[in-house]
Amino acid sequence: MDYIIVILFSFITFGLLFKASKREKQWLGGFGALLGIIYLIGSQIVKWQSGFFNSSSGEGSEAVGNWIIPGFIILGIYLLLLINYRWIRFAWGQAPAVKWTLIFVEIVFSLFYIIAGYFLVFVLGVLYFPFAP
Repeated sequence: MDYIIVILFSFITFGLLFKASKREKQWLGGFGALLGIIYLIGSQIVKWQSGFFNSSSGEGSEAVGNWIIPGFIILGIYLLLLINYRWIRFAWGQAPAVKWTLIFVEIVFSLFYIIAGYFLVFVLGVLYFPFAP
C-alpha cells in the first residue's frame, strides 16, 4: 500500500508542477521528492524491523501502521498546500470578480479534500490495525 501512496503522490506532485517556474520546480518538487523518499524508505525500514515480511502478525502490522498513517497525513498536508499555492497563484492574476470566485472555489475544494483525507486515514487504519480479536 505504501508503494501505491508514493506513486500517486509523485504523479500528483509532478502534475501540479507542470507549468511552474524553474525555481518552483526545484524547491517544491525537491521537497516533495524528499518527503516521498523518506516516507518510502522509512516504511520499508519499519516493515523490516517489525517482521512484517516474515509473518502476518498483528504486531508487525500495527508497527507499520504507526509509521504509515502519520506519513500519509504529512504527504496529504504537503499536497494540500501545493494545490492551494498553485490555485491562489493562478487566481491572483485574474480580474477581481474571477479572482474571488476562484478563491472561494478553492476553499470549498480544500474542505472536500480534508473530508476525503479523513476517510482515507480511516481506510488505512482498517488496513493496518486489527480491530477484531
